[in-house]
Amino acid sequence: MITALEERFPELPASLLWKTELLFRGVRYTEALKQAAEEGAAPNFWPYAFREGLKTRYIPVPYLFRIDGGAVARVRVDDRSECFVRRKEDGRYVLCDSRREACEIDFVKAHKWQSFRTSDGATQFEAGVEQLGDMLVVNMAPGCEYFRMKDAAGQSHRCSFCAYGRFGARSAALGQVGGRVAPDPTALKRLYEVLAAAVEGGEARHVYLTGGSMSDPALEVERFLPIVETARRAVGGRLRVTCGSGAVDPEGSRRFREAGADSCCYNLETWDAETFRTACSGKSTFVGRQRWIDGLLGAVEVFGRGNVASAFVAGIELLPPAPGMPAQRMIESIVEGATFLMDRGITPLYSPLWPVDGTAYGPEDGLSPELFLRVELEVYRLRAERSFPVPSWLICRGCSYMLLEVDFDHAFGLAGAAVPVS
Repeated sequence: MITALEERFPELPASLLWKTELLFRGVRYTEALKQAAEEGAAPNFWPYAFREGLKTRYIPVPYLFRIDGGAVARVRVDDRSECFVRRKEDGRYVLCDSRREACEIDFVKAHKWQSFRTSDGATQFEAGVEQLGDMLVVNMAPGCEYFRMKDAAGQSHRCSFCAYGRFGARSAALGQVGGRVAPDPTALKRLYEVLAAAVEGGEARHVYLTGGSMSDPALEVERFLPIVETARRAVGGRLRVTCGSGAVDPEGSRRFREAGADSCCYNLETWDAETFRTACSGKSTFVGRQRWIDGLLGAVEVFGRGNVASAFVAGIELLPPAPGMPAQRMIESIVEGATFLMDRGITPLYSPLWPVDGTAYGPEDGLSPELFLRVELEVYRLRAERSFPVPSWLICRGCSYMLLEVDFDHAFGLAGAAVPVS
């Protein structure tokens, strides 16, 4: 199953390569996945679609694998994969291919609060809360204004890789209206109730607040402030709260801090200036790259070194709408950006380009696992040189379901900082 990666990266532990294979290749459907979901695994947002003639039957499957006793990876069902999950007679699950059993696995269980209903009967999804391992992700306004805004040619200003920020049924269920800044009051009330129930369950370790972007950083602050305040009231001092808004000016970061945020993550997406301009049209046009970087630097002054982060999508540098560059130049650009940020107390995180329907990329345009591991190795070396592990307030082994940084840190002994509470 992982022969090619084993040969290319003999210095990496097998469990890290298993996770990489799962992320990129997925597993084909077997009854073992259905059994795991029936026995309490946290459910996947995308059930398996089983076609019977002209009809389609949807079968619940788990959301997250657990590997090596702690690492997590998303369950991506792809019947073209040679990998599959088998259940042994003693009830244990193993990851296999046509040649061997690769490793023992299990699945992240649903938290007890998943069955909670708010006082008006809303579910966690209708309150904008998701369980990602041991992280609570709050998205009260998933619709992104860049999707609604057009350039002179009539093209959307959304980021080229993103299909997540469309206005639709999800934003409507949360009471989000295009162009309106303030979150819906009913949705905020539901958010408080769900987070209060979740924190009492004791299974979550941190809270991450995200959402679609406003085009004006000042309006971004006004949208997120009531969400930060509600989350802090709900969890008290028991959980870390991170604000994952778009970049805001230093005064905006200060207001987030005063409202109860412990940390922030403003996602620049790419370090290369021309790629940022072409692949992140809205962020470039309405905020600007330098103002985004200045917002990150200003956030360090507010939250402190090691309490600020920025996520990136590795691979958008290679393909249109970016001007394009060779793979080695992409790695050099990523290393340049990571060095700049780490030396200023900011944690960079890298996910691979995942082509999805409705974006600028086709299925063949995704970053290869080999190139992604090269990126992760280079950035790990920068962290190791600086004794700068990925802080566990941001991402940890229990929630890093599509990233590899904390797995590198764990494999080579670069321990992450503990998750403090306010």
